[in-house]
Amino acid sequence: MTTIVIGLDGANWPLLREWLDEGRLPNLQRLIDDGIGGTSRSCLPPLTVPNWKCYATGKNPGKLDVFRFDRIDTDEREHVFHDATDFRSAELWDYVEDEGLRAGVVNVPSTYPPKEMDGFMVAGGPDASDSEYRSLQSGYATPADVERYLDEELDYSVHPTPMISPSDTGEDEVDAILELIDMRFEAAEQLLDREQPDFLHLTVFYSMALQHYFWRDAPVERAWRRIDENLTRFTEQDHDILVMSDHGTQRVDTVFYINRWLAEEGYLSLGTTVDQLFRRVGVTRERALTVAKKLGMVDTLSKVVPESVQKVVPWEEGVKRDRVLSAVNWERTTAVASNQGPIYLTLSKKDPRYETVRQELVEKLTGLTHPETGAPLVEAVHRGEEHYEGPYAENAPDLILDQGPNVHTSDAVGAGLWYADEGVWRGGNESSGLFLFSGPSFRAEGLTLDARIVDLAPTLLHTMGMTVPADMDGRVLDVFDPESVPGKTPVRTREPLPEDHEGGGGDSAGVERRLADLGYLE
Repeated sequence: MTTIVIGLDGANWPLLREWLDEGRLPNLQRLIDDGIGGTSRSCLPPLTVPNWKCYATGKNPGKLDVFRFDRIDTDEREHVFHDATDFRSAELWDYVEDEGLRAGVVNVPSTYPPKEMDGFMVAGGPDASDSEYRSLQSGYATPADVERYLDEELDYSVHPTPMISPSDTGEDEVDAILELIDMRFEAAEQLLDREQPDFLHLTVFYSMALQHYFWRDAPVERAWRRIDENLTRFTEQDHDILVMSDHGTQRVDTVFYINRWLAEEGYLSLGTTVDQLFRRVGVTRERALTVAKKLGMVDTLSKVVPESVQKVVPWEEGVKRDRVLSAVNWERTTAVASNQGPIYLTLSKKDPRYETVRQELVEKLTGLTHPETGAPLVEAVHRGEEHYEGPYAENAPDLILDQGPNVHTSDAVGAGLWYADEGVWRGGNESSGLFLFSGPSFRAEGLTLDARIVDLAPTLLHTMGMTVPADMDGRVLDVFDPESVPGKTPVRTREPLPEDHEGGGGDSAGVERRLADLGYLE
């Protein structure tokens, strides 16, 4: 028997409920009927990163020293993008192998560059990148013979081609993601048979991109029916299975342009950039791409026009991603924000104004509502070092936002109001994800529980008869059949493994480009 985790990025029960009730996801429904689970709460911010690592380590970001895909370095005035080597913790699969078993990992975000294991690791999107190109040609899996097998037998791809983006959401982009879903399951099934791991983790990521752009429309239903069909690769065998997600997805009713709000409140000052001049004369990226598509010149222009020029053509919403920092008048700015609301102050923590400005922002943002509808835009604001726990909590963003229901917080700056009824994403991130244990070791009680994402790793280790590291934040969940081995065995703890990850760094520009393509850096 193998313990198998099927990770589904951005999944939650409200998203799936109608399709489950109508019988469109029969295999997932059988797992629900035979298992036990419910809602899992992700760490803030509710993003792919840090939450896949919060799952894998059983820890909050204050023990990882990474709080999202990127951070804003206000001293150097730049975005810094993270790869797997930046996370300061051993992971679930490291403990599996330390206790003498073999682990296999397929497509977990933030596993590039892949670490050497007794089993295997196949790095995951969207951040895996070793060049300026979208598809990794090599170096995405360890050991080398596993990568050769995937290349030769499955023509494996880390990313879809063509890549879905704010301006490219056609049938070709949708089909590429559906094909990638099949490929992920096929690779995991083949490697399970070939390598015989005791523990296997598979993540399906790019279905989340469809949820961002289509919410619950036909392309998303197609993706979930494809996922459901593929579940039978594992559910018809006698395995212990966990189906889980890193966070949930909700309909976007309001976009909160936090940097525009900071500018209006006097905390952020913007200078004039080439981007803004382009926008004033009606040149935007969406319009340019529409014309290029009509002329069949998208690929040609992407190769001929220098990237430095492409980057300064603004989106309809305004200046985004690294161009936001280029537009900031740093001498007159005290705060700047990223997507989903991490706020960074430009003041030194030793500056007597630092806490005064922070307190002002907390008071102004807490309970902020839509000026027209009165709907809450921000539920809570946390000081970073107080919200997180651990040796690296002091490195957190100065403020963390817990955004309101059906709100997407965007960092785009430009002309217009600081709120809007629609933006790039129709489906945005929320902190309520899902988890479901099913198999011989677990009770059958349906969706009755609440948990935290950090509870999943210790529960899995106990499922496999292993000890739980003492530095994990999570607890072992009460999900076991009382007659099963884990149900009869007391939880045991152990000393944690040292922080250790070897591997070469990735290409920061490539990571940035891919995240921006998907809308994570607006």
